[in-house]
Amino acid sequence: MRRIEWLRWRMQYGDPTTRTAEMRFFMKFELYNLLCILSGYRIAHWLNRKPPGPAGKYLRVVRAAPLLVQLMDRRFAFAEESHCDYLPYTAETEQQLRCAGKLVSIVEISYKLTATVF
Repeated sequence: MRRIEWLRWRMQYGDPTTRTAEMRFFMKFELYNLLCILSGYRIAHWLNRKPPGPAGKYLRVVRAAPLLVQLMDRRFAFAEESHCDYLPYTAETEQQLRCAGKLVSIVEISYKLTATVF
């Protein structure tokens, strides 16, 4: 879904009580994205991110960012997640990444399917 389609959809069908907060989040992320691009650093947009894969253990690798992006990471709560990559967990891959000086953590990803009845 493209950004304008998402905005139009949220304005038309979104919950009126949370619409303002969602628009505020969207504008903050777009500002963050623009500043990252101007500093020469590309991030994955949250509308275009794909889930890492099936449930299980993954390596969360945080890419090194320029100083301006690191300063913005402190201000915006969603910032660090926008420049993380997820790799399937193996001990060898973890060791290689740690030896290469990457910031690596092990995360457990699970999915929960729920349905809401109105």
